[in-house]
Amino acid sequence: FMICIGVIQVCVARGNDQLMEFNASLSSICFAVLLGLCDDIIDIKWKHKLQIGAFMALPLLISYQGGTTILIPEIGPLRKFFNDNKSMGDTFIGNLLQIEIDGEGSLFDLGFLYYVYMFVLIVFCTNSINIYAGINGLEVGQSVVMACSVSVVNLLELTWRGGSQEDILSGDGRNHLFSLMLMLPFISTSLALLKFNFYPAKVFVGDVYPYYAGMTLATSAILGHFAKSLFLLMVPQLLNFVYSLPQLFHFVPIPRHRLPK
Repeated sequence: FMICIGVIQVCVARGNDQLMEFNASLSSICFAVLLGLCDDIIDIKWKHKLQIGAFMALPLLISYQGGTTILIPEIGPLRKFFNDNKSMGDTFIGNLLQIEIDGEGSLFDLGFLYYVYMFVLIVFCTNSINIYAGINGLEVGQSVVMACSVSVVNLLELTWRGGSQEDILSGDGRNHLFSLMLMLPFISTSLALLKFNFYPAKVFVGDVYPYYAGMTLATSAILGHFAKSLFLLMVPQLLNFVYSLPQLFHFVPIPRHRLPK
């Protein structure tokens, strides 16, 4: 995967902005792989993983150049509520967090809170796939499904822009193309791994692959400027995380994996 991304960077990257995105993505993914390797060797505690996650997220957050505005859905009186409370952005907290509300309550600029959301998304992605581990092929299989979904989102975004190169690369088109270039090598390497990790598994991925897969998906979504869409794709992981909270906080014992007799 790293070799493919390095070749793509040499052949495609033009200008400081693109080089920064490639370097930020590679740095974050390498940090995630290192965290997974350390977790396999010394069994890092959850609270320490969250602290290390802050360092993994820094390259992505620093290199992010997209917007921080979300579109409020037309669900009940939701837009009317934000339209009636536009003065929220003029308060002390609103000015501190750079919150703005425009377009009759349809556009909500989260400002600094959007960076907090991206940080939470990075930490969640790198740990949620690991929580789902335990069955042959499950970690790799779910990652392949989500990566294919992300690729479809990118292809649709690029297709809707038109057929010319200028139309495709206009706006966020370049970011979707970058995200697609991350996903294709990831899907290829994951499918090769899935062949040997599927039941009965001949290869076990440990903690390295879940962290690598989660960070790659988070990198693709954040630098592709569709971090909100990735959260929808990870609803199963979110439900599993909520279900696992009693075990994570030691309210109930965590069952250990045992080999069959």
